[in-house]
Amino acid sequence: MNILLAFKAEPDLALLAETDWQAATSGTAGPDPALMRVVMGNDEQGAAELMLHAKAANPTLSLSAVTLGDERALPALRHLAALGFEQRTLLRTQADLRFTPLNIAEQIAQQAKRIDAGLILLGSQSSEGQNGQTGWLLSEILGWPCLSQVCDLQAGGEGFRVQCENIRQRSEWQVQKPAVLIVQNRGQLALRVPGMRARLAAAKAEIEHLPCSLAKDSPLSCQSLTRQTYPRAGTILREASPQAAAQRLWQDYLAERMKS
Repeated sequence: MNILLAFKAEPDLALLAETDWQAATSGTAGPDPALMRVVMGNDEQGAAELMLHAKAANPTLSLSAVTLGDERALPALRHLAALGFEQRTLLRTQADLRFTPLNIAEQIAQQAKRIDAGLILLGSQSSEGQNGQTGWLLSEILGWPCLSQVCDLQAGGEGFRVQCENIRQRSEWQVQKPAVLIVQNRGQLALRVPGMRARLAAAKAEIEHLPCSLAKDSPLSCQSLTRQTYPRAGTILREASPQAAAQRLWQDYLAERMKS
């Protein structure tokens, strides 16, 4: 059985300075991602780790990965190759895919049919252009059942046990192929790091390059950008001397905490 990981190679926005974010609000293009390194999203790294767990329990499973983008996504695909993903595919395109969930879902569906995938895992959100629609549209196109907020995947018999978790409850499902699983990683999953020997072997691993022809242009266009700030509450100690400030800090905040 073939399991497909569909991930987005997104720019590492953590590398941007505060001034870059401030400058981006003056136009509609946003921060220039051309010089940023490209990484897998947090949810998709969790999805890849779940797939590796499933393969460890059932070695007959075959793991594949696909992403849309340019050559900057190759390091992420080679990382997956070093971890044991047998087939890696890059759907080449230079188009702006941030606001085109339907086009992305159609391309993933075509790839899933081409490799006869029985299960598709993808992340629930990305750091840019997040709309939460891609997984549901993919499920609708394929006519497959879909589970969201997936946090665990276990191979058992001919099916899979899937756990989904939200702020209120955790549910467990018995899933038979085919299905679409939308993974949400809240920090409980970390993608493993391959060894040096595996990395060297993956440097020459074959990556399948396929042209990506988008069916239609997105009806949406970015008109403006608004920077959201999340200030945290704080207290400024204004005292006549550093000694007085330290004394007040101890009396008002630290002493009680040290006792408890």
